[in-house]
Amino acid sequence: MPATAQTEAPTQTETQTAPGDPRFYGGARYSFSLSDVSALQEYDPRFGVGGGIFVAGHAWHSLDLRVEANYVQKGAHLAVSRSEIEWQLDFLEVPVLLVWNTSPQTQTSVQFYAGVSYAIPLQRQIEQGENIGYDIEDFVDQGIVMNSTTVVALNGVEDADLGLALGVGLSVPVGAVNFLVEARYTRSFTDPYVSADFVVTTGQGAEAVTETTVADFSNRVFTFYFGFSFPFGARSASESQ
Repeated sequence: MPATAQTEAPTQTETQTAPGDPRFYGGARYSFSLSDVSALQEYDPRFGVGGGIFVAGHAWHSLDLRVEANYVQKGAHLAVSRSEIEWQLDFLEVPVLLVWNTSPQTQTSVQFYAGVSYAIPLQRQIEQGENIGYDIEDFVDQGIVMNSTTVVALNGVEDADLGLALGVGLSVPVGAVNFLVEARYTRSFTDPYVSADFVVTTGQGAEAVTETTVADFSNRVFTFYFGFSFPFGARSASESQ
């Protein structure tokens, strides 16, 4: 009998999606932020808490594209003469990041990322002491009296905050999810974000002396995140190579 041609059964990798890095994944995180400013006065950073969510997808080889939505508290505590105030700036921050994974997502991986961040203001105010708060927008082009000698003159505030985000993280598989720890630095391109002056008057009558100190600043924020990511799917064998 003539020999019949035999066909090989398709391999598992040809019929099924091979396990590997997730094609899509999302996550949720908590954050701690430490704000720095470019003001000329002495200041202490504002410590804030927040959190957010993100979604990401495979872009090319070990690169992923990630879009986030984070609640971030920015600002600083400044002191001039006998006056102390705190800039309280809370934002919904939307970073778009390119993420490089040193290992597949199914393994422990160090991640490096960079991108741009667009921050939408949720609350912007100046606080003096514990009980007095002033909405920044309501006092633009007006003076806020801090004490008998010091006035804060608000000259302007931007509607949004655009910045550059750089960071490094660690992704560790824990069962079906990945545990994430990240550190990030975000530098504002919007400079100044708030334009203001401290006007200090000493002496009385003809001997009064007025000194104006620039209080312009832009945001510089160090943020620490921890949370989890959840894979939606896996790359095919050809994508993993």
